[in-house]
Amino acid sequence: MIYRILLLLVSFSFLFSCEKDAIDQETFGSIEGFVLNSETEEPVSNANITTTPPTNSILTEPDGTFFFDDIPTGGYSIQARKSGFKSNSVSVSVREDGVAHASIPLSPEPEDEDDDDEDDDNGDEDDDDNGDNGDED
Repeated sequence: MIYRILLLLVSFSFLFSCEKDAIDQETFGSIEGFVLNSETEEPVSNANITTTPPTNSILTEPDGTFFFDDIPTGGYSIQARKSGFKSNSVSVSVREDGVAHASIPLSPEPEDEDDDDEDDDNGDEDDDDNGDNGDED
């Protein structure tokens, strides 16, 4: 009976030790890239950069560059956002010990000419509206 119990314990210990070896270790890589103005090709600084699946949220450097280090390998969508520009995203594949490269162009949003007339709507800067509606009675 003791022989069977010992055999059972040894069998369980081998079973659990084999499972640990079968688990894949997570591998890591990096992403580097830059964000540029699509019209002028100038770098875009302080653009917010995020990834899907999520890693960190970072801002681009003054020269438009960004870098994610030691992120799990796999496919990522990288989004760039900045006020005054249309958001854009690109896809990259991060490989073990590799560096994926991304270039993200941002298109400037068209200036809305109606924004300049907003003060006119409340009557603060409208020379034609003096409260008398143009009547000179």
